[in-house]
Amino acid sequence: MKPRDTLALRARRLLSQSARQLGTADPLDDVGAAIDEQLDVPYGEQTDDAPLSTHFSEQTPEHLNFVMRATGQGVTGADRIASAGHAMTHVVDRHFGRGARHWLDNQLEAIRSQDNSRGASWGAAFGSAFDRAGLAESYMHCEWGPGLMDALPGPLHRIARLALEAMPGLRPVIMSVRCGRAAGAQQLSFESERPLSLPALQPLMDQLGLAHRHAGLMSAVAFILGARFVLPAEAAMVTLRPLRQGVEMRLDVSLDAIPDLPSQLMALTRLQMSERPRSVHGMDRWLTALTPDGYPGPGTVSVLSVWVRPDLPARVALYLRPASLDARQEGMRRRRPAEAPATRAPEPVASQALWSSSAWAPVA
Repeated sequence: MKPRDTLALRARRLLSQSARQLGTADPLDDVGAAIDEQLDVPYGEQTDDAPLSTHFSEQTPEHLNFVMRATGQGVTGADRIASAGHAMTHVVDRHFGRGARHWLDNQLEAIRSQDNSRGASWGAAFGSAFDRAGLAESYMHCEWGPGLMDALPGPLHRIARLALEAMPGLRPVIMSVRCGRAAGAQQLSFESERPLSLPALQPLMDQLGLAHRHAGLMSAVAFILGARFVLPAEAAMVTLRPLRQGVEMRLDVSLDAIPDLPSQLMALTRLQMSERPRSVHGMDRWLTALTPDGYPGPGTVSVLSVWVRPDLPARVALYLRPASLDARQEGMRRRRPAEAPATRAPEPVASQALWSSSAWAPVA
Protein backbone atom coordinates (compact mmCIF):
# COMPACT_ATOMS: atom_id res chain seq x y z
CA MET A 1 0.00 0.00 0.00
CA LYS A 2 1.39 3.40 -0.99
CA PRO A 3 2.18 5.60 2.05
CA ARG A 4 -0.12 8.56 2.61
CA ASP A 5 1.41 11.69 1.06
CA THR A 6 1.03 14.48 3.61
CA LEU A 7 2.26 18.02 3.86
CA ALA A 8 4.12 17.05 7.02
CA LEU A 9 6.10 14.29 5.27
CA ARG A 10 7.05 16.64 2.45
CA ALA A 11 8.08 19.35 4.90
CA ARG A 12 10.23 16.84 6.78
CA ARG A 13 12.03 15.76 3.59
CA LEU A 14 12.58 19.31 2.41
CA LEU A 15 13.94 20.59 5.72
CA SER A 16 16.25 17.62 6.26
CA GLN A 17 17.65 17.98 2.73
CA SER A 18 18.07 21.74 3.13
CA ALA A 19 19.83 21.30 6.48
CA ARG A 20 22.33 18.88 4.96
CA GLN A 21 23.12 21.21 2.07
CA LEU A 22 23.40 24.29 4.25
CA GLY A 23 25.41 22.46 6.90
CA THR A 24 23.00 23.22 9.76
CA ALA A 25 21.68 20.97 12.48
CA ASP A 26 18.70 18.85 11.43
CA PRO A 27 15.61 20.72 12.66
CA LEU A 28 13.53 17.56 12.91
CA ASP A 29 15.12 16.64 16.23
CA ASP A 30 13.44 19.68 17.75
CA VAL A 31 10.41 20.53 15.62
CA GLY A 32 9.58 17.23 13.93
CA ALA A 33 6.70 16.62 16.35
CA ALA A 34 5.35 20.14 15.74
CA ILE A 35 5.49 19.59 11.97
CA ASP A 36 3.62 16.30 12.33
CA GLU A 37 0.94 17.95 14.45
CA GLN A 38 0.49 21.22 12.56
CA LEU A 39 0.84 19.98 8.95
CA ASP A 40 -0.88 16.58 9.18
CA VAL A 41 -3.08 17.04 6.10
CA PRO A 42 -3.10 15.24 2.74
CA TYR A 43 -0.77 16.95 0.30
CA GLY A 44 -2.73 19.28 -1.97
CA GLU A 45 -5.72 19.51 0.35
CA GLN A 46 -4.46 22.05 2.88
CA THR A 47 -6.75 25.03 3.37
CA ASP A 48 -4.07 27.72 3.80
CA ASP A 49 -2.03 29.25 0.98
CA ALA A 50 1.28 29.15 2.83
CA PRO A 51 1.30 26.79 5.83
CA LEU A 52 5.12 26.76 5.74
CA SER A 53 7.47 29.44 4.42
CA THR A 54 11.25 29.60 4.53
CA HIS A 55 13.19 32.76 5.25
CA PHE A 56 16.51 34.14 3.99
CA SER A 57 18.20 37.08 5.70
CA GLU A 58 21.43 38.84 4.86
CA GLN A 59 22.18 38.99 8.56
CA THR A 60 22.15 35.19 8.90
CA PRO A 61 22.64 33.76 5.39
CA GLU A 62 23.87 30.43 6.76
CA HIS A 63 20.70 29.75 8.77
CA LEU A 64 17.85 27.42 7.92
CA ASN A 65 14.90 29.55 8.99
CA PHE A 66 11.24 28.64 8.52
CA VAL A 67 7.82 29.53 9.90
CA MET A 68 4.66 27.42 9.87
CA ARG A 69 1.08 27.53 11.05
CA ALA A 70 -1.34 24.72 11.74
CA THR A 71 -3.58 23.94 8.78
CA GLY A 72 -6.47 21.67 7.91
CA GLN A 73 -10.24 21.52 8.08
CA GLY A 74 -11.60 22.82 11.35
CA VAL A 75 -8.34 24.36 12.62
CA THR A 76 -9.18 27.61 14.42
CA GLY A 77 -7.15 30.65 15.39
CA ALA A 78 -7.26 29.48 19.01
CA ASP A 79 -5.87 26.11 17.91
CA ARG A 80 -2.96 27.83 16.19
CA ILE A 81 -2.19 29.94 19.24
CA ALA A 82 -2.16 26.84 21.42
CA SER A 83 -0.02 24.72 19.07
CA ALA A 84 2.47 27.49 18.30
CA GLY A 85 2.85 28.37 21.97
CA HIS A 86 3.37 24.75 22.95
CA ALA A 87 5.97 24.20 20.23
CA MET A 88 7.95 27.32 21.14
CA THR A 89 7.82 26.58 24.86
CA HIS A 90 9.15 23.08 24.21
CA VAL A 91 12.21 24.12 22.19
CA VAL A 92 13.05 27.11 24.38
CA ASP A 93 12.92 24.99 27.51
CA ARG A 94 15.06 22.30 25.89
CA HIS A 95 17.75 24.57 24.48
CA PHE A 96 17.84 27.83 26.41
CA GLY A 97 17.02 26.78 29.95
CA ARG A 98 14.66 27.52 32.80
CA GLY A 99 15.29 31.27 32.83
CA ALA A 100 14.37 31.63 29.16
CA ARG A 101 11.30 29.44 29.66
CA HIS A 102 10.13 31.61 32.56
CA TRP A 103 10.62 34.78 30.48
CA LEU A 104 8.70 33.24 27.59
CA ASP A 105 5.78 32.16 29.76
CA ASN A 106 5.41 35.75 30.94
CA GLN A 107 5.41 37.08 27.37
CA LEU A 108 2.84 34.53 26.20
CA GLU A 109 0.43 34.98 29.11
CA ALA A 110 -1.66 37.69 27.42
CA ILE A 111 -1.55 35.92 24.05
CA ARG A 112 -2.82 32.66 25.54
CA SER A 113 -5.56 34.32 27.55
CA GLN A 114 -9.08 33.14 26.89
CA ASP A 115 -10.22 36.60 25.76
CA ASN A 116 -7.47 36.89 23.16
CA SER A 117 -7.81 33.32 21.85
CA ARG A 118 -11.59 33.54 21.59
CA GLY A 119 -11.46 36.40 19.09
CA ALA A 120 -8.60 35.08 16.98
CA SER A 121 -9.17 34.20 13.33
CA TRP A 122 -5.66 33.86 11.84
CA GLY A 123 -4.20 32.94 15.23
CA ALA A 124 -0.47 32.38 15.27
CA ALA A 125 2.54 30.90 13.51
CA PHE A 126 5.63 29.20 14.92
CA GLY A 127 9.12 29.68 13.53
CA SER A 128 12.66 28.48 14.17
CA ALA A 129 16.15 29.22 12.87
CA PHE A 130 18.95 26.64 12.92
CA ASP A 131 22.69 26.99 12.39
CA ARG A 132 25.60 24.56 12.67
CA ALA A 133 25.39 24.51 16.47
CA GLY A 134 21.66 23.76 16.62
CA LEU A 135 18.69 25.97 17.44
CA ALA A 136 19.69 29.63 17.08
CA GLU A 137 16.29 31.21 17.68
CA SER A 138 12.63 30.34 18.16
CA TYR A 139 9.79 32.76 17.56
CA MET A 140 6.03 33.07 17.43
CA HIS A 141 3.97 35.49 15.34
CA CYS A 142 0.62 36.21 16.98
CA GLU A 143 -2.52 37.85 15.65
CA TRP A 144 -3.07 41.24 17.23
CA GLY A 145 -5.88 41.52 19.75
CA PRO A 146 -7.40 44.52 21.55
CA GLY A 147 -5.97 43.49 24.90
CA LEU A 148 -2.37 43.17 23.77
CA MET A 149 -1.38 46.85 23.70
CA ASP A 150 -1.38 47.11 27.48
CA ALA A 151 0.63 43.87 27.71
CA LEU A 152 3.52 45.23 25.64
CA PRO A 153 6.78 45.91 27.50
CA GLY A 154 7.44 49.59 28.16
CA PRO A 155 9.92 50.32 25.33
CA LEU A 156 7.77 48.61 22.68
CA HIS A 157 4.62 50.27 24.00
CA ARG A 158 6.20 53.71 23.62
CA ILE A 159 7.42 52.91 20.11
CA ALA A 160 3.98 51.62 19.13
CA ARG A 161 2.27 54.78 20.31
CA LEU A 162 4.83 56.90 18.50
CA ALA A 163 4.27 54.99 15.24
CA LEU A 164 0.48 55.30 15.43
CA GLU A 165 0.75 59.03 16.02
CA ALA A 166 3.35 59.62 13.30
CA MET A 167 1.53 57.55 10.65
CA PRO A 168 -2.26 57.36 11.20
CA GLY A 169 -2.64 54.86 8.35
CA LEU A 170 -0.88 52.15 10.33
CA ARG A 171 -2.72 49.54 12.40
CA PRO A 172 -1.19 46.75 14.53
CA VAL A 173 -1.64 43.28 13.03
CA ILE A 174 1.05 40.98 14.48
CA MET A 175 2.88 40.84 17.79
CA SER A 176 5.96 38.59 17.73
CA VAL A 177 7.92 37.01 20.56
CA ARG A 178 11.50 35.92 19.80
CA CYS A 179 13.92 33.98 21.98
CA GLY A 180 17.54 33.21 21.08
CA ARG A 181 20.60 31.90 22.84
CA ALA A 182 21.52 35.20 24.42
CA ALA A 183 18.27 37.15 24.79
CA GLY A 184 14.56 37.46 24.08
CA ALA A 185 12.62 40.30 22.51
CA GLN A 186 9.21 41.37 21.29
CA GLN A 187 8.33 43.22 18.12
CA LEU A 188 5.18 44.71 16.63
CA SER A 189 4.10 44.74 12.97
CA PHE A 190 1.75 47.35 11.52
CA GLU A 191 -0.13 47.07 8.26
CA SER A 192 -0.54 50.20 6.16
CA GLU A 193 -4.25 50.59 5.43
CA ARG A 194 -3.49 53.40 3.00
CA PRO A 195 -1.09 53.56 0.05
CA LEU A 196 2.36 53.85 1.62
CA SER A 197 4.72 56.45 0.22
CA LEU A 198 8.33 55.56 0.97
CA PRO A 199 9.31 59.24 1.43
CA ALA A 200 6.50 59.50 4.03
CA LEU A 201 8.46 57.16 6.33
CA GLN A 202 10.93 59.98 7.04
CA PRO A 203 9.11 61.61 10.02
CA LEU A 204 8.67 58.27 11.79
CA MET A 205 12.27 57.26 11.19
CA ASP A 206 13.42 60.67 12.45
CA GLN A 207 11.66 60.03 15.76
CA LEU A 208 13.04 56.50 15.99
CA GLY A 209 16.63 57.69 15.60
CA LEU A 210 16.83 56.23 12.10
CA ALA A 211 16.84 59.42 10.06
CA HIS A 212 20.26 58.57 8.58
CA ARG A 213 18.87 55.22 7.32
CA HIS A 214 15.79 56.51 5.53
CA ALA A 215 17.43 57.14 2.16
CA GLY A 216 19.05 53.70 2.14
CA LEU A 217 15.85 51.84 3.01
CA MET A 218 13.83 53.80 0.46
CA SER A 219 16.44 53.29 -2.25
CA ALA A 220 16.71 49.52 -1.67
CA VAL A 221 12.94 48.90 -1.78
CA ALA A 222 12.34 51.16 -4.76
CA PHE A 223 15.27 49.74 -6.72
CA ILE A 224 14.21 46.09 -6.35
CA LEU A 225 10.58 46.93 -7.18
CA GLY A 226 11.51 48.80 -10.35
CA ALA A 227 11.59 52.43 -9.18
CA ARG A 228 8.33 52.11 -7.23
CA PHE A 229 8.11 54.67 -4.42
CA VAL A 230 4.45 54.17 -3.44
CA LEU A 231 3.10 50.80 -2.27
CA PRO A 232 -0.61 49.93 -2.54
CA ALA A 233 -2.84 49.90 0.52
CA GLU A 234 -2.45 46.72 2.62
CA ALA A 235 0.61 45.65 0.59
CA ALA A 236 3.19 46.67 3.20
CA MET A 237 3.91 46.11 6.87
CA VAL A 238 6.21 48.09 9.12
CA THR A 239 7.80 46.08 11.94
CA LEU A 240 9.48 47.73 14.92
CA ARG A 241 11.72 46.06 17.49
CA PRO A 242 13.48 47.84 20.36
CA LEU A 243 17.17 46.93 20.72
CA ARG A 244 19.88 47.95 23.14
CA GLN A 245 21.39 50.20 20.50
CA GLY A 246 18.08 51.73 19.36
CA VAL A 247 15.21 50.51 17.18
CA GLU A 248 15.18 48.05 14.30
CA MET A 249 12.71 48.91 11.54
CA ARG A 250 11.67 46.45 8.81
CA LEU A 251 9.49 47.04 5.80
CA ASP A 252 7.76 43.90 4.46
CA VAL A 253 6.19 44.00 0.99
CA SER A 254 3.64 41.38 -0.11
CA LEU A 255 4.63 40.87 -3.74
CA ASP A 256 1.25 39.49 -4.73
CA ALA A 257 -0.24 42.90 -3.93
CA ILE A 258 2.16 44.81 -6.21
CA PRO A 259 0.92 45.28 -9.79
CA ASP A 260 3.33 45.15 -12.74
CA LEU A 261 6.32 43.73 -10.91
CA PRO A 262 9.58 43.95 -12.88
CA SER A 263 10.38 40.73 -14.75
CA GLN A 264 13.95 40.73 -13.40
CA LEU A 265 13.28 40.95 -9.67
CA MET A 266 15.90 38.34 -8.79
CA ALA A 267 18.52 40.14 -10.85
CA LEU A 268 17.60 43.42 -9.19
CA THR A 269 17.86 41.81 -5.76
CA ARG A 270 21.31 40.48 -6.59
CA LEU A 271 22.38 43.92 -7.84
CA GLN A 272 21.15 45.48 -4.60
CA MET A 273 23.47 43.12 -2.71
CA SER A 274 26.33 43.19 -5.25
CA GLU A 275 28.70 45.03 -2.91
CA ARG A 276 28.14 42.28 -0.31
CA PRO A 277 29.38 39.06 -1.98
CA ARG A 278 28.77 37.01 1.19
CA SER A 279 25.09 37.90 0.98
CA VAL A 280 24.79 36.99 -2.70
CA HIS A 281 26.60 33.70 -2.14
CA GLY A 282 24.43 32.95 0.89
CA MET A 283 21.23 33.62 -1.05
CA ASP A 284 22.33 31.35 -3.89
CA ARG A 285 23.21 28.53 -1.45
CA TRP A 286 19.85 28.98 0.27
CA LEU A 287 17.89 28.82 -2.99
CA THR A 288 19.84 25.77 -4.14
CA ALA A 289 19.36 24.00 -0.82
CA LEU A 290 15.60 24.54 -1.02
CA THR A 291 15.30 23.12 -4.54
CA PRO A 292 14.31 19.44 -4.34
CA ASP A 293 15.39 16.94 -6.98
CA GLY A 294 13.18 17.15 -10.05
CA TYR A 295 12.12 20.75 -9.54
CA PRO A 296 13.41 23.59 -11.75
CA GLY A 297 13.54 26.06 -8.88
CA PRO A 298 13.02 26.53 -5.14
CA GLY A 299 9.51 27.96 -5.17
CA THR A 300 7.71 31.29 -4.99
CA VAL A 301 9.13 34.37 -3.29
CA SER A 302 6.12 35.92 -1.56
CA VAL A 303 7.54 38.69 0.62
CA LEU A 304 10.42 41.12 0.14
CA SER A 305 11.76 42.65 3.36
CA VAL A 306 14.27 45.45 3.89
CA TRP A 307 15.37 46.42 7.38
CA VAL A 308 17.65 48.95 9.03
CA ARG A 309 19.15 49.62 12.45
CA PRO A 310 21.02 52.63 13.81
CA ASP A 311 24.29 50.73 13.30
CA LEU A 312 23.29 48.80 10.17
CA PRO A 313 22.43 50.08 6.66
CA ALA A 314 19.60 48.60 4.61
CA ARG A 315 19.70 44.81 4.31
CA VAL A 316 17.45 42.41 2.41
CA ALA A 317 15.38 39.39 3.47
CA LEU A 318 13.06 37.11 1.49
CA TYR A 319 10.21 34.74 2.30
CA LEU A 320 9.76 31.76 0.02
CA ARG A 321 6.95 29.25 -0.37
CA PRO A 322 8.78 26.00 -1.26
CA ALA A 323 7.83 24.41 -4.57
CA SER A 324 7.63 20.90 -3.13
CA LEU A 325 4.90 22.00 -0.70
CA ASP A 326 2.82 23.71 -3.39
CA ALA A 327 0.59 21.35 -5.37
CA ARG A 328 0.06 24.05 -7.98
CA GLN A 329 3.68 23.63 -9.10
CA GLU A 330 3.45 19.89 -9.70
CA GLY A 331 2.56 20.42 -13.37
CA MET A 332 5.62 22.58 -13.88
CA ARG A 333 7.74 19.89 -12.30
CA ARG A 334 6.52 17.21 -14.71
CA ARG A 335 6.71 19.33 -17.85
CA ARG A 336 10.15 20.79 -17.27
CA PRO A 337 12.34 17.92 -18.58
CA ALA A 338 10.42 17.61 -21.85
CA GLU A 339 10.40 21.34 -22.51
CA ALA A 340 14.09 21.98 -21.92
CA PRO A 341 16.09 21.80 -25.19
CA ALA A 342 18.90 19.28 -25.01
CA THR A 343 21.47 21.77 -26.27
CA ARG A 344 20.53 24.53 -23.88
CA ALA A 345 22.79 25.10 -20.87
CA PRO A 346 20.85 24.86 -17.58
CA GLU A 347 20.08 28.14 -15.87
CA PRO A 348 21.32 28.70 -12.31
CA VAL A 349 18.81 27.54 -9.72
CA ALA A 350 18.77 31.02 -8.19
CA SER A 351 17.28 32.42 -11.39
CA GLN A 352 14.37 29.97 -11.23
CA ALA A 353 12.71 31.42 -8.14
CA LEU A 354 9.22 32.70 -8.87
CA TRP A 355 8.02 36.05 -7.58
CA SER A 356 4.49 36.60 -6.26
CA SER A 357 1.61 35.23 -4.19
CA SER A 358 0.95 33.72 -0.80
CA ALA A 359 2.37 36.06 1.82
CA TRP A 360 2.44 34.64 5.34
CA ALA A 361 0.86 37.79 6.77
CA PRO A 362 -2.76 37.59 7.95
CA VAL A 363 -5.54 39.01 5.83
CA ALA A 364 -7.76 41.61 7.39
